[in-house]
Amino acid sequence: MTGPLIAETLIPRMEGRAFEMLAGQVLRLVAVEGKQVGDLTASNLHDHDEQMNVIFSTTMNDRSVSHVRRVFSGAPYFNEMLTIENDNHGVHWLGGRCNRFLYQAMGAPDHRNCHDNILEAVAPHSLTERQVQLDTLNVFMNVVYEPGGTFTFEPPVIEQGDYVDFRASMDLLVAISACPNEGDLRGEINDYVAKPLKVEIYDA
Repeated sequence: MTGPLIAETLIPRMEGRAFEMLAGQVLRLVAVEGKQVGDLTASNLHDHDEQMNVIFSTTMNDRSVSHVRRVFSGAPYFNEMLTIENDNHGVHWLGGRCNRFLYQAMGAPDHRNCHDNILEAVAPHSLTERQVQLDTLNVFMNVVYEPGGTFTFEPPVIEQGDYVDFRASMDLLVAISACPNEGDLRGEINDYVAKPLKVEIYDA
């Protein structure tokens, strides 16, 4: 259950935004225009050195990178940061995020990317790139693993209007990028068209 709505923001397509949350509050990420991935990262609001950690979070989700229920920080903290509620489809991916170096290797050096979107979003909170890990919960991302150990991307299994709720286990700074992949540039991640995402924050 959620309390009253206290804030809402539209994350424009291919951009990022950051949100302060207090323990117990809920952040709802809504796919307002359909199949779209949101790259989410989080840090302790009062100690930005404590950040979400993919490896430990995977371990604490029964070694699953796709069916995620809780997000944790890494060493030396090992604290629960977020719990996932009201998740109708439950398909996400604990991994990294696209960045300027990846797009350069793909022949599109000036393309927007999730890492720079996150950096822009957290800059007003005085975080530098040294303080921002690549560890990411790729919300709604649908990753298919092949027998040889490689993986491919498929369009998200969500539909327009679907959402997932994240309840803060501590005071947090959460940053989300509306993933810019589209067309021939790994466009299947967002069903070939990058779209905006909506964030609603509810009181505890």
